[in-house]
Amino acid sequence: MIFYFSGTGNSQAVATEVSKSQNEKMIAISQATQLKTFNYSLKENEKVIFIFPIYAWAPPQLVLDFINELSFNGKTPSYISVIVTCGDNIGETEQLVENLLSEKGWKLDSFFTLIMPNNYLIIGNVDSKEEILKKLQRVNSQLTKINDCLLRQRQERVVIKGHLPKWVTIMGRKFFNSYATTTKPFYANDHCISCQICVKICPLNCVTFDEKPKWTGECMQCLACLHYCPKSAIQYGKRMENKARYTHPNVSWYQLNQSDNEE
Repeated sequence: MIFYFSGTGNSQAVATEVSKSQNEKMIAISQATQLKTFNYSLKENEKVIFIFPIYAWAPPQLVLDFINELSFNGKTPSYISVIVTCGDNIGETEQLVENLLSEKGWKLDSFFTLIMPNNYLIIGNVDSKEEILKKLQRVNSQLTKINDCLLRQRQERVVIKGHLPKWVTIMGRKFFNSYATTTKPFYANDHCISCQICVKICPLNCVTFDEKPKWTGECMQCLACLHYCPKSAIQYGKRMENKARYTHPNVSWYQLNQSDNEE
């Protein structure tokens, strides 16, 4: 069983490939949270795999909250793996997740870090087309090895912590939770065509529509609305106009964060 969350499609593309190889069902964490569906039934020896991006050197709060509520009819999963996607490194994410699972009486068996194309436009730019292609090709190669590990249910860790991981995670989360959850800097310019894609894909329902999109509440900066806007009309502050956007080439907006249908 694969539980995943994705902002611009990177983690979802990974989840899709893992799902095909492992023959495991994909469950979108944002959908499950909105439906308050936290209890699931596991088949004998069924794997539990979490796949999500890194925000401020830590898992998105949506993911942490979901794992905290998650249960399997009182049973303990026999094998748990975590695959995270990031632009550079992950700080102490592995330890955060391991601690959370341990509090539930669960054991983290394997953990993998995948470097994906950059998408955090608030303090940077997307990669060049050449760099995007290079990163995606490298990930495809890495997924072959990861899928083999998962099929064999091996104990393995591939962790890219970066420099001063504990410090960057503590400070990154503190800054993010204090300043980055506001929706005030978001707005749509005159290129907006009222398609309302941004409303449909926001995982926290922060976006409403009244002639133009409007943002309220707390945001986790997945930036799905900004990247998936077909006219690049959505801005964050005053320095976004000339920045290129990025979404994973295999994940369209209407596919984003959708669970597999029940059989």
